[in-house]
Amino acid sequence: MKNTKLLLTIALLLLLINLGHCQTLQQTLPYGYTINSTVARVIDGDTFVLSDSQHVRILGVNAPEIERPGKPAQPYADSAATYTRSLIEGKQIKLTFENKPYDIFGRLLAYVWLIDIAGNDSLFIQAELLKAGLARISYYPKGKRYYELFYNLRRTAMRDKRGIWRRE
Repeated sequence: MKNTKLLLTIALLLLLINLGHCQTLQQTLPYGYTINSTVARVIDGDTFVLSDSQHVRILGVNAPEIERPGKPAQPYADSAATYTRSLIEGKQIKLTFENKPYDIFGRLLAYVWLIDIAGNDSLFIQAELLKAGLARISYYPKGKRYYELFYNLRRTAMRDKRGIWRRE
């Protein structure tokens, strides 16, 4: 009985420390702050996990949803996940943040850049997904940093009937 209480107390303390750490990060990441990391694995077209186990949601775009319990995959979900995997899985990336670095699920919200072997930004992942027609623009108001680029890439993908735009 004592061991169970001790384990529960330790687990609760670890949880509180972790929550406190996330809240501190939310309050201390300034606009435009960047970090470099490695992608451990891609979950779907717009979500992945870093080598330190943090989940990242790609900011500004929304890829088709993969199959979930009770919900079938949306068209092009596998293509989007495969494409994102081919671009960043196991590779070095740079994350750039807006004012709100986390979503309601505790995932980092970031612009994602692939880093080349010389350490320079080489591909803007949001742009690649939009260009290929494998993501839609999520709510993205005029005046945001990449507004013009995102809407121009979507317009071109729609015109050329790429990816998700083949069906519409």
